[in-house]
Amino acid sequence: MDDYAVLRVIGEGSFGRALLVQQESSNQMFAMKEIRLPKLKDIYIL
Repeated sequence: MDDYAVLRVIGEGSFGRALLVQQESSNQMFAMKEIRLPKLKDIYIL
């Protein structure tokens, strides 16, 4: 993610958001999806 600059949020939903990013080395623009993962509780198997 260090090679990309976030330009703006282009969409948002219940699972995450879509971002317009620009690759710093080539100046190409891409859509990137950022997904929120649920926090998992520790599972103990006996």
